[in-house]
Amino acid sequence: MKKNIILIVFALLSNILLNAQEECLTPPPDNSERKIALSNYVYDPNGPVKIVRVNFHFLLRTDSTGNFTETSDNYTNRSYNGYLYAEDIIKKCNSCWDFNLLLRQMPIPPVQAIPKKVQLKLCGVFFHRNTTAYNTYINCNFPPDSFCENIGEVMNIFITKEGDGGCALGGSSGYRINHSRAYANYIMSVDSNNTWYIFPNLYNHELGHLLGLNHVIQDCCKFSNPLPSCSKGCADNPTYHELLDRGYERDSICDWNGKVYGSNNMMDYNADNHALSPMQISKMHTCIDGTKLYYRNCKYKTQFLNITSFTTNKAYIAKQVSVPSNSNIVVGNNSALFINAEEFTIDGYFEVQLGSIVNIDIVPSCD
Repeated sequence: MKKNIILIVFALLSNILLNAQEECLTPPPDNSERKIALSNYVYDPNGPVKIVRVNFHFLLRTDSTGNFTETSDNYTNRSYNGYLYAEDIIKKCNSCWDFNLLLRQMPIPPVQAIPKKVQLKLCGVFFHRNTTAYNTYINCNFPPDSFCENIGEVMNIFITKEGDGGCALGGSSGYRINHSRAYANYIMSVDSNNTWYIFPNLYNHELGHLLGLNHVIQDCCKFSNPLPSCSKGCADNPTYHELLDRGYERDSICDWNGKVYGSNNMMDYNADNHALSPMQISKMHTCIDGTKLYYRNCKYKTQFLNITSFTTNKAYIAKQVSVPSNSNIVVGNNSALFINAEEFTIDGYFEVQLGSIVNIDIVPSCD
């Protein structure tokens, strides 16, 4: 059969429900117990970087207003669009995952700033046009399973109507994030002399939740008199009273945007959230290799998938993905087809029209 094939191939880039097995050790009351806990954490500095799949979803009104579209920013009508935003935010998030900082609020004994060795991979971009859904699924009201794609293999991130910020949700029906400030931040930046900078902090904070991490010290600030051992973090995160005993003022501990004494832990509420402790990083890796195993970019829950038809954006994830001989695939109308596989074969008709995207990731299986 004659095949018309036009491919755009991209190279491989180097609130929450948690399962009990993913919980950190409770912060111990004294340094001697903390030293024992620190000696027990497992981390392989020579191990591979764990790449985690994510999808982006843009909720729009039925008339296509209220968010990025496939072709424009839907505000100034510039060509900047949802696909470009998803790619840019992944790059920015990964630049933050790519380095670590010393904790500004350091425990005793002190801990190192070890590499996080986690990266994100964009595996799908979707657009939902439904005014009711646009007005409903905001803040911590998450879209249903029918809005998600690749449940059990991808973190689904929803860019929703303007609201209070972000939330993460995890469970047997998949893992998802709502970000209800992203598009409003874009508009605000465009209105400020078109100087737009991407905010990766909320995405990485919520993804940290989905990879098993709790809030750390600033949850203690919700109480007027926290317990001495108060900390929601791992055993190598300082407790509230440990910081007080070391001379920190309550106002500095609880300063959400403190650049001098406030927390710079990624899992606190702050604007400087790049630091993670060794046990937090170890917990994430344990989570990725455990309950989130099939979210890794090189792990495949499904062995075989056939693409027999294509009408709208779709992401296929399987060890082997094929276009069988009876297929007639035309990727058009500014749509996108994403494929993440160890092997991809085309035996049928396959065409990609101008303005549309086919993103093929050929990724061998990993241990």
